[in-house]
Amino acid sequence: MLTLTGRADGSSKFGPENQFAFFPSAALAWRVSGEDFLSENETISNLKIRASYGATGNSEIPAYRALAGLESGTVIFAGNRASYSIPQRMANQDLRWEKTEQVDAGLELGLFQNRISLEVDVYRKLTTDMLLEAPVPSTSGFTNVFRNVGSMENKGVEITLNTTNVDNEIFGWDSNFNISINKNKVVALSGGSDIFLGSTLIREGEPVGTFFGYIDEGTWNTDEAAQAAIYDRLPGDIKYRDLNDDGAINSDDRAIIGKGIPDGFGTFSNTFRYGNLELLVDLQFQYGNSVMYRDEHSAEDRQTIANSFSTVLNAWTPDNQDTDIAQIRPIAAGYDTNNDSGKLKDASFIRGRNLMLSYVFKPELTERLHLKRLRLYTSVQNFFISTKYPGYDPESSNGSQAFDQGYSLYDYPRPRTFMIGLNVGL
Repeated sequence: MLTLTGRADGSSKFGPENQFAFFPSAALAWRVSGEDFLSENETISNLKIRASYGATGNSEIPAYRALAGLESGTVIFAGNRASYSIPQRMANQDLRWEKTEQVDAGLELGLFQNRISLEVDVYRKLTTDMLLEAPVPSTSGFTNVFRNVGSMENKGVEITLNTTNVDNEIFGWDSNFNISINKNKVVALSGGSDIFLGSTLIREGEPVGTFFGYIDEGTWNTDEAAQAAIYDRLPGDIKYRDLNDDGAINSDDRAIIGKGIPDGFGTFSNTFRYGNLELLVDLQFQYGNSVMYRDEHSAEDRQTIANSFSTVLNAWTPDNQDTDIAQIRPIAAGYDTNNDSGKLKDASFIRGRNLMLSYVFKPELTERLHLKRLRLYTSVQNFFISTKYPGYDPESSNGSQAFDQGYSLYDYPRPRTFMIGLNVGL
């Protein structure tokens, strides 16, 4: 089987020389199980080998970002109200399509009349000319401009396994398991320089959403008072690692402390049938990523001005020095607002995504009611979560930038939803 497609797209969002782009794709597959030498095989019911290549474009930025913009208003000048116009946005005539090319190789295998079905895909995805509202030197009169900042690579494997474990007139049990294992890396940046986005960093050779900050080593104790004074600190203050041993804590002591992109994620669901009853248990998991839990900035560092987390009960005191929480002190004494490893939390989790119990009415009843289908169900979504993350939701991400994945500041808790319903087919 061979499929070839191609499309040309144009967008006025980009510079006049870069508005159009062509995106081709191709796919090739061989259904091996359809060949004579496997057509009568009692074990292998489906075997397919496939490969594909495709290119897609991204133009999801606000309009007119290739053009300069003006802001107008009024001001009182010499006793009169006068109108003004000032530059609001920097032009970028070189702004162009973000392009993603993906190569994929896959295998589909079905065994024992497809009671066991396996799909495995290996892929490499390369995104070039990434679009980002990136910082610019403030001496330009602006702080940010949309531009193409570089290229990024994603590669990994996706596995899906479906099994029919039990299937008879009384009881049935089906399972579905899937997992995606992905490795992300920034391949190149325009000019090669790092891009700082608040709590995250974009750097060649590192994943996007890389957290950049200070290494938190707990608190200074009273027997370290002399050493703390070198850094203009007191016992009870947060202790940061001096990476260059220059006797000062400054921006040069920041380092990569984690990442917001998970190593892997997936789901595991089971469907049980007993007579006309059906039970769905759907689980979700994720591992290998962190969240910058900025809630602690307000609720643990800024004591005496707002309600605080109960963890401040373990704050530093002369009698409780083996703690990572700074001493409680008035706001005027100063508090720590840095992005550091102490605020970085493990966001791995297992979530009960959906639990649903259904009753399918017998055909004899539906026929009398002139219906094709009648099903009564009740469900609860987000019925449990197992995680070390201290906040509301380890999947939260409410940063201000496109690559601020895994940034939490006052995120809203995910609700637990209870439902009861009737499904009718006419």
